[in-house]
Amino acid sequence: MQRHSTDSRSSDRLLRQAAHLISRLWRDASGNSAIEFGLLAPILMLMLLGTIEAGRAININRQFTTAVQTAGDLVAREEFLGTSKGGAKINLDAMMQSIRHLMQPYSSDELAIGIFSVQASPKDAADTKVTWNYSYKDKKSVPGECSNYSLPSHLVEKGGSVIVVDAEYKFDSIFGRYVPGFGALTRFTDKSYHSPRNSTVEYVKGDNGLNRC
Repeated sequence: MQRHSTDSRSSDRLLRQAAHLISRLWRDASGNSAIEFGLLAPILMLMLLGTIEAGRAININRQFTTAVQTAGDLVAREEFLGTSKGGAKINLDAMMQSIRHLMQPYSSDELAIGIFSVQASPKDAADTKVTWNYSYKDKKSVPGECSNYSLPSHLVEKGGSVIVVDAEYKFDSIFGRYVPGFGALTRFTDKSYHSPRNSTVEYVKGDNGLNRC
């Protein structure tokens, strides 16, 4: 009987000591800040990197849009692009070098630009065909010559023409490398339409646009 009483007192003492220890640990907040920082630091770092990446993406997209608009303006002001097909391509390549400079300080290696002229039939403004095309370094697919190409309604009149610039840029994002599915969100695209200063921009002087189709 005495032994049972002694065992009971020992168990009660151990329980009281355990409860006291748990109470002390519960009240001790000396390590809470470190634990909270350890939990929040990765999230805060991710938010910081996301803010930096978003800023880069906005700046690159703005310069990309400027480059596309400038490319169209450079072509639209010309009466013809060359006196031969080879000369026209050389002149367009030179224009694209200027466009590459507009992308600085960002890389222009991922810049793909296609430029083509679309002209409406003299009888039907809705009947529009591609009269010539150009792809910088063949990175951007463009519609074939004399193929039909639909334009926004009322963009050109009968016999009129327009320069179309179709471009895209692959933004090399840190998140795109490591976050699955994020890479698809980092491809910028833009399309612009430019009215020629003259009635049309001839690829080769004297080729008369639709007369070749």
